[in-house]
Amino acid sequence: MKRILFAVLAVAALFFLLGCQPAATRGTILTAHFIDVGQGDSILLQSGEQNILIDAGDRASGAAVVAYLRTQGVRSLDLVIATHPHADHIGGLAEVLTNIPVRRVIDSGQVHTTQTFLNYLRLLEAKNIPFETPTMQHIELAANVALRVIGPLRAYDNLNDGSVVVMVTAGTVNLLLTGDMESEAERDLLQAGGLSAAVLKVGHHGSNTSSTTDFLRAVRPRVAIISVGADNSYEHPSEATLSRLREVGADIYRTDRHGTIVLMTNGDNFSIRTERKSR
Repeated sequence: MKRILFAVLAVAALFFLLGCQPAATRGTILTAHFIDVGQGDSILLQSGEQNILIDAGDRASGAAVVAYLRTQGVRSLDLVIATHPHADHIGGLAEVLTNIPVRRVIDSGQVHTTQTFLNYLRLLEAKNIPFETPTMQHIELAANVALRVIGPLRAYDNLNDGSVVVMVTAGTVNLLLTGDMESEAERDLLQAGGLSAAVLKVGHHGSNTSSTTDFLRAVRPRVAIISVGADNSYEHPSEATLSRLREVGADIYRTDRHGTIVLMTNGDNFSIRTERKSR
């Protein structure tokens, strides 16, 4: 029985290490973990000595996010970004804030009336964590690696459009992380320009309200990553969005099919490994 268990674990580990693209690039300067939290978002960025968490899924995902962070050697977080106050993005932050020291928080600044949001604010206050709203922050993570807040550019009636949008640059490789941003905010960013990115975290779980044709043509992603729950009631990702992503030539990765997705880059190229092969 022990031999069988060992063999199963070894095969699972091999799939995760090898994934669907070549093994990790040499001289990795940035690792981005797109954590499988079901119908929600959670991204861990690691560069140099810096650990940054963007969202933490819903409340039920909090313990799993904390466990994953610990497996990656995270004992504290230099920055947490709460893209917007919907529960599938900030619900798990209560568990994170309770169990892992956090030095700084960037929050969308949008107000929500849910108990989840109120609990999150109370924890920030109780732990006296410095809290700021988006002001186009530019944060150096390591040599040749930086994080820039590029949105939201204004206030929106739609909480999704008010998501904190981040461009992470590692050498010549850009990652565009969009929260649940929808088409109105996409149009504003299009006017601002500078959206080209090899890797796109697709907005709003692949909903048809995001990832417009003009936006995708400006970004020109080689890889599109969709954080989405299996068999979700919203029918995310939409077939229309998947079609538009294919039209621009993006390779599509989905947490509902691939599990946790890990991207590593040395600043010149990147590789991807996945928790499991696509189903």
